[in-house]
Amino acid sequence: MSGNLGVRGTPAGRSGAVAWVDGEVVEVAEVDGREAALRSGRLTASLPRAGSSEGRQLRRWIVQVLAAERVVVREAAARGIDGGSAPALGELVPDRAGMLGVGSVAADLLARSAVARAVFVGVTGDVEVGDDVVARYWRANPEEFRVPERRVVRHAMGDADPVARPARTVRRGELGGVLGDAVFGAGAGSVVGPVQDAVGTHRVLVVEVLPARTLGLDEVREDVRARLLLGARRRAFTAWLDRRMAESVRLADGFEHPGDPGQPDNTHRH
Repeated sequence: MSGNLGVRGTPAGRSGAVAWVDGEVVEVAEVDGREAALRSGRLTASLPRAGSSEGRQLRRWIVQVLAAERVVVREAAARGIDGGSAPALGELVPDRAGMLGVGSVAADLLARSAVARAVFVGVTGDVEVGDDVVARYWRANPEEFRVPERRVVRHAMGDADPVARPARTVRRGELGGVLGDAVFGAGAGSVVGPVQDAVGTHRVLVVEVLPARTLGLDEVREDVRARLLLGARRRAFTAWLDRRMAESVRLADGFEHPGDPGQPDNTHRH
């Protein structure tokens, strides 16, 4: 979740306000509607029971999401942008680890809202990753850039001549069993086979032996930079959202941030 705790201690009025975003009211009816939508969707079985401590925490989280939606809409209006040219979610957060890293509120926004993704681009456009950071990552993670031993082979079945087959590069384990052991035990120019297995009869020409090696920094620099830059931009967006939420959002009593240690349903104690 976002690290923002908001401003606490503002009683909910007759209007049913649960939060205020720069003075704009978030109504309890919106929380009810969003919760109802969640409970009627595919996640219903994993949601906590309504009215329980965990259920109240879910409603507090929904308040954070509703407030965050208003924050990004206001930012988009201030920047004169909309979601029309926003990137797809996978371009910003390509995997589950990335989604976990941005926190559940930001992840929900980015997954559902093209406007939020456009704001992501706007508020993180000046983030950079220098050559020193890339080089440090490359030095610290040598196994990530290790390329195993490979063979360039021409592989034929039955009585066919392997010389006529197209060349392809294989790693140990791709050919499997006795055939793989034979191919990786042979040198360049050798013909392996005939080798019989459950698939049939194989003949393999080993064209070239490619030894194991570590990719050099110049080979991977831009790929690493792109990956590190995306992570840095996600962290910058999360920090921006937390900061704007802290500046803009007031929360009514009973709708404090789920992580607020002062609210009764918080279970994370020290």
